[in-house]
Amino acid sequence: MQNNRNSLMIKLLVSAMSLLNLTLSATDLNQVRQAGLHVVEITTIDGEEPQGQIITKPDNPNNHNMTYLNKVPCRVVITLGEETLYDSGPYQKKASGATIRINGNTTAYYSNPLNMPYNLKLEKAADLLCRNNDDKFKDKNWRLLKDAVSLNTIVGLKLSQIMEIEWTSAYVPCNVIINGDYRGCYLLMENVKRNELCRINCDSESGYIVEKDPYWWKENLYFNSLWYTDESIYRWTWKYPDEDDVTEAQETYIKQYIENMEQSLSEGNYEQFIDITSFAKWLLSHDILGTRDAGGSNMYIKKFDETNNSRLELPCLWDFDSSYEVAPGSFSRLHTLSNEYFYALMNSSNRAFATAYVTLWNKEKERIVSQLTDFINAYAISDEAKALEVSRKLYNERFGYMYGSVSNDIKSTLQWLEKHIEALDNQIQLIEISSTGIEQPITNNKKYKEQKFYRIDGVEIDRPVKHGITIYRNSNGKSIKISN
Repeated sequence: MQNNRNSLMIKLLVSAMSLLNLTLSATDLNQVRQAGLHVVEITTIDGEEPQGQIITKPDNPNNHNMTYLNKVPCRVVITLGEETLYDSGPYQKKASGATIRINGNTTAYYSNPLNMPYNLKLEKAADLLCRNNDDKFKDKNWRLLKDAVSLNTIVGLKLSQIMEIEWTSAYVPCNVIINGDYRGCYLLMENVKRNELCRINCDSESGYIVEKDPYWWKENLYFNSLWYTDESIYRWTWKYPDEDDVTEAQETYIKQYIENMEQSLSEGNYEQFIDITSFAKWLLSHDILGTRDAGGSNMYIKKFDETNNSRLELPCLWDFDSSYEVAPGSFSRLHTLSNEYFYALMNSSNRAFATAYVTLWNKEKERIVSQLTDFINAYAISDEAKALEVSRKLYNERFGYMYGSVSNDIKSTLQWLEKHIEALDNQIQLIEISSTGIEQPITNNKKYKEQKFYRIDGVEIDRPVKHGITIYRNSNGKSIKISN
């Protein structure tokens, strides 16, 4: 009943806002089309709007989020100036057109109903980025990400390329028009998906891509692991295979493999379960960007197949909302939080991961910093940046927003990096001497391994929990409170 009321409220809000905001004239739309960015024009059947549904976490009624309510058939046309680059044609199932739906998460929950993040699914695979009609880029799944109003994603994806991470989503900044109404600046980009030609490569029969997901409770299928159980905000959700296609045997396999990896973190034999270079690149990228939001920084884990020849890899970077939000010189919170794998890897008696991380930085830091700053400086004077500047002004006018200028974004990003890199380098050089500089987790201390652990309510458990409080009782009967 509550979800039905929420859905009705959203429908009424969309209708009211449409009446208030549909004020753009043909001249205004011409300004949008002439701003210099790609224009994605979406026309739905009978003007139907993609809508969201507010949902709450089952065990926490104060934790609100949003999922999509409907998938709306539509036509998608992409232009640049006077040139039409792509036309899906009218919607015809399995033949032409597309469907659009809200990409529901926290961003959607806090968004204007007329300015949501979206997913597009084409009925016939195509390359919406129009890269020289190269068939390898064709796909059905695409994202309209609400992040052209900052440079975080643009810079983050460039760093991903510089770090030579397996897959970096390609994108173009664009202006979006839905049913004749300007909806703002977006990034039209590739979505996380298995596609051996141009996205994440894993075996189509026995490969896996799963996400460590704080919003697992929105999905129909998910699983837990040793680290991420009822006491954690996370579960694992499916990117490949699709949740509708997952077999019980597949879930059992990848769950057991992840749990074996998690167990190996305390035992120090993790090398047989993870690709160390992949994990080191992923963490170092977030440390360079100064990511604050560990929970919101999507971690996708891939296993190429079910053979012993493949290990767990981190194939892509995703979600850059909280870049530059730690103090300059500090590690990302992904590095320092004790409920993240990297904390255990850095503090393990097996120094293979820590050594690989430090070696990677020392070998590549000059190239990484040089290429990243060169990219940002070049972007500042690019035609795309100029077009984005014009488009942001139109976006602000349309919705009454106050997004800053591209030039100010570039200036502040460069200033932050200048303060951050030298201090970060000093921190990294200390790793070989003192791990992360954070107190060693009690689970990795050998003298405690054979002791018993208890929750604060006195219930015996097999290891300290990752969240909350436990009580450790040593051989002398003394109790030590541990807070994480």
